[in-house]
Amino acid sequence: MSKGPPCEALHRGIPPLPAHDDPEYWGKIRAQFPMPPDEAYCNTGTIGASPLRVLHAVVDHMVRSVVEVAQVDWRGGGMSLLSGYGPYKELRTKIGELINADYTLVALTQNATMGMNLLANGLDLPAGVGVLTTDIEHPGGRCGWELLAERKGTKLHKAEIPIPAESPEQIVDAFERAIEPETRVMSFPHISSAHGIIMPVRQLCSLAREQGIISIIDGAQATGHIPIDVKAIGCDAYYSSPHKWLMAPAGNGILYVKDDLIDDVWATLASSQWNNHEDNGYRLGQRGTGNPALLVGFEAALDLHFEIGPERIYGRIKELGDRLRCGLSQTERMEVITPLHPEMSSGLTTFKVDGVEGRALQDELWRRERIKPRALGEDRGVRYSTHIYNSEDEIDRTLRIIEELTSHT
Repeated sequence: MSKGPPCEALHRGIPPLPAHDDPEYWGKIRAQFPMPPDEAYCNTGTIGASPLRVLHAVVDHMVRSVVEVAQVDWRGGGMSLLSGYGPYKELRTKIGELINADYTLVALTQNATMGMNLLANGLDLPAGVGVLTTDIEHPGGRCGWELLAERKGTKLHKAEIPIPAESPEQIVDAFERAIEPETRVMSFPHISSAHGIIMPVRQLCSLAREQGIISIIDGAQATGHIPIDVKAIGCDAYYSSPHKWLMAPAGNGILYVKDDLIDDVWATLASSQWNNHEDNGYRLGQRGTGNPALLVGFEAALDLHFEIGPERIYGRIKELGDRLRCGLSQTERMEVITPLHPEMSSGLTTFKVDGVEGRALQDELWRRERIKPRALGEDRGVRYSTHIYNSEDEIDRTLRIIEELTSHT
């Protein structure tokens, strides 16, 4: 692997957060991130850009863990040198505050894919039982159920989600039509990865509950992006990847299971706490030796999220996403795949430009203005993420380039 130049940005001091009434608030928030100021990162849907505060927390912990390695007393005392075994009650309590859950119902995982596989493997679902998912799942939210069908003979069905979706009722209707007598699990995204659809999760969980069906939500694109209240949603389980919109380091994940179901979920990765039903989140979070610096970074990301203010962050993400979608919808030869319904979209926007292949558009945005969204495979268009490190000017420059392309091709 080639070695690049030293990363000078990491050695910068961390600027203080601006006052909430500062007229240049979001521009100063951008200074919390080490990306070059002339580059616009618009692919948070894949991985978020961690702020300096998070990077410093991770690197400092990793360095200290080596410097102080001989000082650690394994009977108690000193810094944490490994993760994967401890209860991390303080961190899990903060996660519980974010999603409105008791910490004992929250397990630390590595990512959303691990969370969904812990559920697929941990629930006792016999052959013949039906699992209903959708035809727009990310592999991380789909493949665990496919494996279960191959291995144990469960029946996998898919609700066909209309693209573009025009209303929440359309999606609920699609699930109602797809439920079979044997259906015992409904598994669906909170926000679809490829299309940016905010699903009507409360209505879907209510539908599942009425039918005696377990509801499981893939929240990989939701944590740090939109408000999450698992009690109000009424889901039986929820898993997520905070390395996206919460901007935590990759290698962190969240799994929540409702109190009247969690005792019935077997541990898939078994270590010393595998049978600890006094703290089920601790039990399901056993996963062997890991890097504790990632959890330190996760907590730093949570602290920053709360310090800026969740509602302020969610509002900013939505405001920029609406600005982009509004501009795109007024451009000729444009297909906006993400719903324009105000309840069904926020910071993820997927679109196609007639006559311009997705990768070509991605490359042109970078060549002209150093703006980097993500082209989806098989020419499914471009997915553009808006977050707190983005700006109105970046949106407007994106729209201007697209308008120029459509007028000359």
